[in-house]
This record gives sequence, C-alpha cells and structure tokens, in this order.
Amino acid sequence: MIRGYGTAVLSVLGALLISHWPFLHLESAPVSLLLCAVMFTAWSGGVGPGFLATVLSALAFYYSFLPPVDSFTAKPSEIPRFLVFIVSALFVGSLSVAQRRTTESLRRTRDHLNETVRELKQTNEALGKSEAYLAEAQTLSHTGSFGWNVSTGELFWSEESFRIFGCDQTQKPTVRLVLERVHPEDVHLVNEALAGASQHGGDIDLEHRLLMPDGSIKRVHVLGHALNHEVGKSSFVGAVMDITAMKNAFEEIQTLKDQLYKENLALREEIDITR
Repeated sequence: MIRGYGTAVLSVLGALLISHWPFLHLESAPVSLLLCAVMFTAWSGGVGPGFLATVLSALAFYYSFLPPVDSFTAKPSEIPRFLVFIVSALFVGSLSVAQRRTTESLRRTRDHLNETVRELKQTNEALGKSEAYLAEAQTLSHTGSFGWNVSTGELFWSEESFRIFGCDQTQKPTVRLVLERVHPEDVHLVNEALAGASQHGGDIDLEHRLLMPDGSIKRVHVLGHALNHEVGKSSFVGAVMDITAMKNAFEEIQTLKDQLYKENLALREEIDITR
C-alpha cells in the first residue's frame, strides 16, 4: 500500500519534471502528462493511490500551469479549465481502477479455473484408475454389471457383461439382444423374471443358460436390485456372473461321486457273493 502512494508522488513529480524539461519542448502538454501519471498510479496502486495522484496532479496543474503560474491565485476565468482537468483526472483514474479490478478479477478467475482444471484432471485420473481396477476385478471374477431403465428400455453393460454375452462393445445392449442369447429352453424363465420385475418393481435373482453363437453353453446368475419401486418407472442395477466353470466343476464332482458310489456298491455285492 505504501508503495502505491509512493508511486503517486513520484509519477506526478516525474510528470512535472518532464513537462518543464526544455529539451523535450512539452510545455504545451502538461495535462496529458499529469493524466498519464494519474492513469498509471490508479492502475498500479488502486483507488487510494489513484485519488492521491489526482489531488497532487490537480494542485500541480493549478500551481504550475494556470495563469498566473507558480501561484495558487488563479484567474477566475481559468477555474472552468481547472474543473475540466479535475473531472478528466477523476474519469481517467476511475477507468484505470476499473481496468485494474477487471484484470485482477480475470486473474483470479483464471487461477480458479486452472485450479478447477487441475482438480478435475486429478479426479478423472483417479476415476480412470478406479474404472480400470473395477474392470480388472470383474474380469477376474467373471462378473459384469448392468443398469436397466424399464420405462425407456435402455440397458447399460460393463465391459465384462459384453464379454459374458459374447457381444462386441459397438453393439447397443437391449433386452431383445439378451433374449437372443438366452437358451431357448430358459427363455420363458427370463421373460417371467423381467415381467415380474417391470410390473411389480421387485428384485431379480435368476439362474439361466446362454446359447452362444459358436454353440457353446454358458450358465449365468443374474442379480438385480430395483432403485425405484414405482410401477412402470422402475430402474435396476445389478450383476451378471458367469458361473459356467463352477457349474461344470460341480457336475464333474457329482458325476465322480455317482461313479464312486456305483463302484462301491458293486464292490460290496462282490464281497457278499464271495461269502
């Protein structure tokens, strides 16, 4: 702040010295020099220093350039000229202060915008990492996620959901596409589950088979939770789990148990016969 007031004094003093410098022949341009001093001070220092520069410039103009010069007893006919100078100085100072405030506001806005962009970049990076971790976790667990808006019919799949259903990610997921993948013998089960969920807003818990384009069969477990239970306007989020490997392993274990049971039974019969 002190620096700003010092600038006011020095700028007005400098304008006076330059206007009286005989080598520059600026005796006829004192008003411009003093107004420049006011403008520079108001722009660099703000309202207080700008007002001080205006007062000092007015005194300097009155004393040094109004007849009789070097006196504070100007002719009455020069008073209008003095008032015009004061109004001009105040106007120029006000414009400079307004420009300073606008510049500072723009600078603050720029800094705030840069900070917002930096935070947004960090958030996007964190979100990207989270999405990558989630996608990897879904791949490892063979679990995809989905969203279903009943009223619009829109369906949203994660990357793993596309892989489970054997669809390209350029395809738009729809209920019709899901039904095309469902095993023909399980279509009625899926239709009943979807109808019950859309009509009553209940949760979905269903196991069914998928018939893939290459003829292979997958088994999936679908869980869906209703976010809005209003009839006809329900929306669901859920997960679809590929349980094919688990089911196949269970069936293999069951087959092995049945085989062991039969072999054990046959062995007992042989023992009974030998007795």
